[in-house]
Amino acid sequence: MDSAELVSLLGKNDAFDSAPQEALEQLVAAAELTTLEDASQLINQGKSGESIWLLIEGELDVLVDGDLVNQVAEKGAVVGEISAVSQTPATATVQSKGEVKALRIPEEALHEVMKTTPQLAASMLRSMAKYLGRR
Repeated sequence: MDSAELVSLLGKNDAFDSAPQEALEQLVAAAELTTLEDASQLINQGKSGESIWLLIEGELDVLVDGDLVNQVAEKGAVVGEISAVSQTPATATVQSKGEVKALRIPEEALHEVMKTTPQLAASMLRSMAKYLGRR
């Protein structure tokens, strides 16, 4: 998957849909395309988020206190944004179920782009508020 496809996929997610193209391009440039083996942990409950993840292919299990509470399989889904944006401990563990391809965006890169792109920050906060309102 090339950069343009990753930018397009990222822009389709609620957390990034109001961000300008340039901001999405900066995030993708700072990101790492990763292939994860089965049961690889992307996010650890209780630890501060170091990255947000964009699912490219595969399925993720979401566990709270070791119990499966959700599964994420939609291409373009983002996980880890609340912990990464708020710099607070993650409320769940997210791990791969089988082989997974994902784009890892480091927290530092996200915060750098948010500093210069208020539209991205606002979009992220709106998405987080919607998510938290459903819980």
